Amino acid sequence: MYIIYKYVKHIYIGGFMISFKDKIIYCLVLVAFLIFGVTFGYLQTRLFSGMNIENESLLDYAVDYALNPNMEDAVSVSTKAYDIEVVYEDDYLTCGESVTTSKMEYGTTMEEVKEKEKKYQEENGLVYSIKAEGTNRIIYSRTLNGNCPNHFLVILENGKINVYSIQSENKKTVYMTIDNINIDYLRQELKEKVEKGTYINSKDELNMFIEDLES
Repeated sequence: MYIIYKYVKHIYIGGFMISFKDKIIYCLVLVAFLIFGVTFGYLQTRLFSGMNIENESLLDYAVDYALNPNMEDAVSVSTKAYDIEVVYEDDYLTCGESVTTSKMEYGTTMEEVKEKEKKYQEENGLVYSIKAEGTNRIIYSRTLNGNCPNHFLVILENGKINVYSIQSENKKTVYMTIDNINIDYLRQELKEKVEKGTYINSKDELNMFIEDLES
C-alpha cells in the first residue's frame, strides 16, 4: 500500500495536484483492481485446468467406447442387481409358429441369471443361444423341426376321447384322455367330429372344445 501511495502522491489531474483524501481513494481503487486481477487470473487458471482434465477424461471414455460399444452395458449388466426378465423363444419350422414363455428373476445380476439358466438347460437337455441381452432382460432362442405344442387331435378311441399333441406328421403323443363323457348323449355334430377326429390349433380352442363336449 505504501509503495502504491509513493507512486501516486505526486499525481496531478488537469494540472492540479489532487488532495490527500483523493490520493487515498485512488490507492484503494488500484489495490482493489490489483486484487481483482490476481483473483480472476487464479480462477481462470483453475477453471481451464479443470476443463482440460474433464475433457481428457471424456476423450478417454469416447475412445474406449468406440473400441467397445458394449462396455457400459457389460459392466452394469454383469455386476449390478436388477429384476431381470428371462424370455425363451421356440421357433417351429413345420407350423411356422413361435412360442414365447417368460419369467422374472428378482434382485439378481445378469451373471447369476446366465449361470442358473445354463444349469437348467444342461439338466434338461435343452440347447438355446442368447438372442438378445440388456440391462434387465435376456432372450434365449432356438429353432425346432416339427409343430409347436399347440396342435392337437381329438378323436374317439375305444369308447374314450383321446387328445393327442401333434409334433409332426408321423409323431404324436397323448396329451390327455377324457373318459367321463357318454358319447350317446353328445350332439350329433360333436359326435361326428370326435368319431372322425378333429384337429385343433391352439390351447384356447382345445379348452373351448372340451367345455362344449362336457356341457
